[in-house]
Amino acid sequence: MRRLRLPETLRARLKTPLGELIQGPPENSITRLKQILKSEKISKIICVGDFVSRLLVESSVPVDLAIVDNKMMREDAEAFQSDCEYVFRVVNPAGTLEMAAWAAVGEALEKPRSVLVVDGEEDLLALAAIALAPQNSLVLYGQPREGMIAVRTDETKKLEIESIIAQMIRE
Repeated sequence: MRRLRLPETLRARLKTPLGELIQGPPENSITRLKQILKSEKISKIICVGDFVSRLLVESSVPVDLAIVDNKMMREDAEAFQSDCEYVFRVVNPAGTLEMAAWAAVGEALEKPRSVLVVDGEEDLLALAAIALAPQNSLVLYGQPREGMIAVRTDETKKLEIESIIAQMIRE
């Protein structure tokens, strides 16, 4: 198996937030995120998507892994800049989870301050990040025109993600 493909039957499910929706403008999201970081013991912070990754870096939130494709709202964006120590590059076409990209997420999570640059689309790599992140990590991604989603990685959430992945088409 080289990849998993998202079937039409799962598209609506994945439009629903996988975690806490932090609504409102970016400054509200950062304020709420900083409250979470102060009150909870978070093992790793992983962001998926250019807007959220840039927002966290610009707000001095310590990011362990940023997964970006240098696009925002499907439009080309300036290349992601951070003080990362490790840069990984993968190909992951839209609507798929390439096994090589999945493996790169796992490898990047083992390194400090990493960036995974995706040629294609990074959205579904949020599933890999949730599945592979250590317990009590926080996976953050954008919900267009609504805010930011904060997913806490615990056993229940990992089982939910496993169930979603099991419904994907193996190619």
